[in-house]
Amino acid sequence: MATTPKPPKLNRQVKALIDHMSIEQVEAVASMRAPRGKPKSFADELIREIQARAQARLDEAKAGPLPDEPNFNEETMQVLRDAREGKGLVRYDDWDDLFADLGI
Repeated sequence: MATTPKPPKLNRQVKALIDHMSIEQVEAVASMRAPRGKPKSFADELIREIQARAQARLDEAKAGPLPDEPNFNEETMQVLRDAREGKGLVRYDDWDDLFADLGI
């Protein structure tokens, strides 16, 4: 008997998509009308996931910085998000390689 494969988990991809949008685009996505009732398809589930992540980003933006956290601009926040996800980071196998790259 053939079974329908489960859809892939797209949490990281959806988060990356929403994080690369401007705040105006995120607001537009969050305000779109979601499919009603139980999801009938993978597309319905994907739309709900995108909208939920968009709303979470808006909530995060409205919450503002923590009391001991500086108020960063959007470019700096994107750099921090990228660093948390490991984008653009250089990794070394050991200290010797690091110092050799630094010219020390």
